[in-house]
Amino acid sequence: MSESDKTLPTSTPIAAVLTHHSDDGDGLEKGQADIEEVQGDQHFYETVTTAPLNPLSKTSLQLYAILLVAALNATASGFDGSIFSSINAMTQYQKYFHHSELGSSTGIIMMIYTIGNMIGSLFTGPICDNFGRRAGMMTGSVLIMAGAAVLTAAQNDSYLLGGRFVLGFGVSIGTSSAPTYALELAPPQWRARVVGYYNTFFYTGSILSTGVAYASAKSSGVLAFRLPLALQLIPPLFIFTGALLIPESPRWLTARGKREEAAMILAKYHGGGDVNHPVVQLELREFDEGIQVRKAQSWWNYYDLVDSHNQRWRFAMMAFMSLFAQLSGNSVLTYYLPSMYTQLGISSTERRLLLTFANSIVSCVGAVAGSATNDRIGRRTKLWVGSIVLACLFAGVTGFSSQFIFLFGCAYSFVYTPLTATYCAEVLANHTRAKGMGIHVILSNCANLYNTYVTAVAMKAITWKYYLVFVALNLLYSVLWNVFGVETRGRTLEELSEVFDANFPPRAALAKTTMLRREGGGLAGLDA
Repeated sequence: MSESDKTLPTSTPIAAVLTHHSDDGDGLEKGQADIEEVQGDQHFYETVTTAPLNPLSKTSLQLYAILLVAALNATASGFDGSIFSSINAMTQYQKYFHHSELGSSTGIIMMIYTIGNMIGSLFTGPICDNFGRRAGMMTGSVLIMAGAAVLTAAQNDSYLLGGRFVLGFGVSIGTSSAPTYALELAPPQWRARVVGYYNTFFYTGSILSTGVAYASAKSSGVLAFRLPLALQLIPPLFIFTGALLIPESPRWLTARGKREEAAMILAKYHGGGDVNHPVVQLELREFDEGIQVRKAQSWWNYYDLVDSHNQRWRFAMMAFMSLFAQLSGNSVLTYYLPSMYTQLGISSTERRLLLTFANSIVSCVGAVAGSATNDRIGRRTKLWVGSIVLACLFAGVTGFSSQFIFLFGCAYSFVYTPLTATYCAEVLANHTRAKGMGIHVILSNCANLYNTYVTAVAMKAITWKYYLVFVALNLLYSVLWNVFGVETRGRTLEELSEVFDANFPPRAALAKTTMLRREGGGLAGLDA
């Protein structure tokens, strides 16, 4: 995050696409200014480079701590989403509940979490829009704790089904409201990396859950699976406590008529305490412009998401990300990775759990690297090129190589993990963001219904041949992202409206603006 706050050098990832160094013939003194082409909005670059923030100031460090509360929702999701994969491979669990590692009954228990996610997502919009983003995170955390308590005390399949349903219900509300909160509180020049790192925290939960499962599996009794389930209570407890202490989203406050409170929050965290800071004034003006649009909307009217050319393109980009990210093959690794190792000839439960733990660590490395490069590479390029890489790596998995599983997990985390929440929240308009993120969860979980149930049956029936489906799908995604993907970097959330109003937004988003880089690093339009 720190790079965006420094005086921007010529090679800055947020700006420089092509630089023409001036000479005497340009009419500019050498060293005084450079001419650059930047991808994005001229006003945005002028504003964020005029008075850059200090990333190591006291208020910046406070902002990181606030955003950490939101990021813990991703930790909870990573823990909850990964723990059952490991528990399902434990013989202690299988004997206690009389289950097999694959098959229909296992698929149903995996799937019920997804159904809870889908139903819970319908409540995201009403809760977040009417009561605030913090209320969404707190509601989700309470439900996660309730589901985790039921699972920890599980005596039969009814407990497992009920607990995983409530767990999925809570996770969907928390993971819809948290990235929205992070996106709306982060300074615009930090946006991609902040929300990218948010999703990276999924792997802190995944690493914790797979590590605990590997250690607890050494126990011969029910503690082997009850201890990891009990630890699901910890992240939501911190989320609930933290949400009581952090400020509300300034965008939500402005929409609720609390402009002065929103201005103070923006001034503190985006303007170094100065309410007249250029970035603060830019955001307040854009918030005000969006109030009338938002007042005309109803929280229950989901037709808002597709009622215009602009909104239909936004919805299409959100739908692309929601479905492609889940149907690229990674969910097979998430839910059935130990079973995949069995098909690769690794039969030891301890060995499979260890490899699952190692895969979480490797994937985390990929996610961190992906978040750091969100602005440098750009969303669209990362997605279409990355899809080709994923197709090739999954083809390697089909060839029965466990090394390719590690590589696929790392590559997926580099491409999709930092962008799934970021891109969906970016492309949605302010007045439909909460509802849209709820639909994002529904679409993601429609794909996961397939992943959790069909995969359990298909892997048992046709084994490695099933992987070829994901090779073909990733190649298709590459074409679709290349042709229709809309780039979002280089603009505030409000400035993206101009892109989506264009006849063909993918082309409009790639248009470049010629600007001057003045001595000191600031950018200005040629008319300046």
